[in-house]
Amino acid sequence: MGREKSKRGVLVRVIRKDGALAIRLDDAVQVEIGSDLWRRDVFVTEGALEEERFEAMKFDDKELADFGYYVLARLYAYKQVGEGP
Repeated sequence: MGREKSKRGVLVRVIRKDGALAIRLDDAVQVEIGSDLWRRDVFVTEGALEEERFEAMKFDDKELADFGYYVLARLYAYKQVGEGP
């Protein structure tokens, strides 16, 4: 039987950067096995976001689907290597 690994996840946040907004994705890792505490681990990607679009929640279906698929694909990959649920 293999050794249990700390779980990994995706941290998604909106940050203010250079006077604009950005959506940033980072990998997150449990502080310790079984813990509800997580820490940011590795930078993944970041995309610029117009503040007006964010405030109005104006995103088309393809943008939302692409974003959701990207997050779910990362979570699926963690599961496949024993670092997910």
